[in-house]
Amino acid sequence: MFIVTEAARQELQNRLKLGHKQFIRMQMRKSCFMKVKVTLEDTIQANDKEVIKDSLHFIIDAGECHYFNHKTLDYIPDQTGFKQFEIL
Repeated sequence: MFIVTEAARQELQNRLKLGHKQFIRMQMRKSCFMKVKVTLEDTIQANDKEVIKDSLHFIIDAGECHYFNHKTLDYIPDQTGFKQFEIL
């Protein structure tokens, strides 16, 4: 479905440890620019699909799964140097 870069994997593992959460929710922000929103959660909702990559448990609303097909999740600096998750 999607690829997770090493930088994204390490950042997600760090956040999971600090937040004591189990799942990583990925969703697309609905605006003029399609950006990924990454949050940590404890539970899976009824309409979620779980995807396991490198021992990380991602959850995505079934209606949004197509946004992540054949994409790469990365953790990179933006133009100002602030690091953020990006779907490429």
